[in-house]
Formats: sequence, structure tokens, C-alpha cells
Amino acid sequence: MIKLTSTDQIIGVYDKQKLDFDRYDIEVSTTFSTKDYSLVVDFINEEIIGECIAYGSWFDIEEIECLELLEIILKDNKPKRDFSYITKKLKLRGVVKNEHYK
Repeated sequence: MIKLTSTDQIIGVYDKQKLDFDRYDIEVSTTFSTKDYSLVVDFINEEIIGECIAYGSWFDIEEIECLELLEIILKDNKPKRDFSYITKKLKLRGVVKNEHYK
């Protein structure tokens, strides 16, 4: 089961650094395990990054996996903000090969 556990919109300045991003926290549960994902849509750097905590480890995930998780979650939930222009840039860079992301 995949569920969105929380979302945050962060806009401001911290330690003289400008911040503008949306964070999506996702939990993926199976009978035997749970994985927690934190996905960040960064509007300043125009990128989507993510991390996963699973099996006692913490690691980064690829942009394409971030997009796949966001696609699943956003079928039933509204995004904090539109980030389609970021997915278009990822497509131009070759990260997204699927025509689904426009």
C-alpha cells in the first residue's frame, strides 16, 4: 500500500539561503516491510530529488523513481503547486523517457 503521509510547502530564507520547495512524505507498506520516502520538488534549482529509509538504511533515489512515486500519489491527491515545467526539463535531459510526463 502506498500512502501520502504529509506534505509541506517551504518558502523563505534560512541562514541567508533562499528556500522554495514542496516536500511529499510517502509510506510504502507491504506485509513484511515499510519504506519511507521523502520527495522534494525544488523550484529554485528546478529539480526533483528524493530519499528513502528502508531496511535500516537511508539512501538517495533516482529522479525517475521520484516521478513514479509522485505520479501514483497525485492520482488521489492534489500537488501543492504545479511542477509540470520541471518534468518537461527532465524529459529534455533524458531523465523521463515516458510520454506520460509532459
